Amino acid sequence: MIIQTATANFMIEKCDPNNGCVIIRSNSEEELFRFFGSLEISVTNDLYYAYEARACKQELTNAMILMVKEIDYSEFSEFSLQMA
Repeated sequence: MIIQTATANFMIEKCDPNNGCVIIRSNSEEELFRFFGSLEISVTNDLYYAYEARACKQELTNAMILMVKEIDYSEFSEFSLQMA
């Protein structure tokens, strides 16, 4: 799954299907730290997603709730709201 915000891109992948963990990769260390600051963040060799953290699904869910709460709906045009 790819999540794109105004300040960063995140790619979420399964880590190990048996333990329910996910790997969150990002192009922004600051944003990864802001949403997943309690986790260990490491540097990868990936040119686009240079930072990653491993999390349980509950930690990912909590971060996604924060992301949704930060949406500024005033930036949406009237046209796009009418199409929804």
